Amino acid sequence: MPTVLVKPKSIRPGFTLIELLICLFVVAVLLGLLLPVLSGARAAGYRSVCATNQRQIGIAFVLYLQDNKETLPQYANAPEMSDWKYGGAAVASAGGASPQAVMLDAGRPINRYIDNSRDGNASPETVMLFSCPADRGVFARAPGSATRGATSILDRGTCFREFGTSYRANAKLLDSTIAGIDELSRPLKMSDIATNHSRLLLLGDSAWYYATRDAGKPDALFEASWHQTQDAGNMLAIDGSTRFVKFGEANTTAFTIRPRGE
Repeated sequence: MPTVLVKPKSIRPGFTLIELLICLFVVAVLLGLLLPVLSGARAAGYRSVCATNQRQIGIAFVLYLQDNKETLPQYANAPEMSDWKYGGAAVASAGGASPQAVMLDAGRPINRYIDNSRDGNASPETVMLFSCPADRGVFARAPGSATRGATSILDRGTCFREFGTSYRANAKLLDSTIAGIDELSRPLKMSDIATNHSRLLLLGDSAWYYATRDAGKPDALFEASWHQTQDAGNMLAIDGSTRFVKFGEANTTAFTIRPRGE
């Protein structure tokens, strides 16, 4: 009987250690190239949403002015808090970051012009107009960087959770005494304003406030840089326009917080 020779099956070689290391190296290089691009795209998206939010809030201010003889709003329950409580949410608890956990605060003056619901229960999307998606709160200043890994000093983390809004208003427009006009602590009328409306900051990302504090003042030790650039953010001007600004007293060509004297 003839001998039958069986051809052995071919054995598929696996990856060698060198090949595996090369693959891992290539993947690492690709990730290194892609992550900054993705991070930049996300930051640009946050910046765009933030600007849109501020434009919508600006419309509410216009409607308020029309109904109140061209007088800017002031929070009746605590006028000294008007820069935070001109409008915004009432956050139910320290963990209230989700739309379901917050509602518009009925006592804040511009909220009635934000809420277009018939029953006073604004939609979650409407409430979140006051929340910048990049809001990380307030943290100790670190010269030369936006301190992206810093921990907020606020009890509730973000400005939105702490104050009901990410966007701090210009107190010089909401209190005549702070503006240096008189001792009445009244909200300004549009006729009180002598500065170019396109440059005059009405509100903005909270970075503007800390960036404009005089050196040596306690608040100058903090910042609220949310958009990957130190002391920068979106601002809403009194004329309703919005733009991204590098804040600081030296940058007076881009914006001002003073309603008079320039």
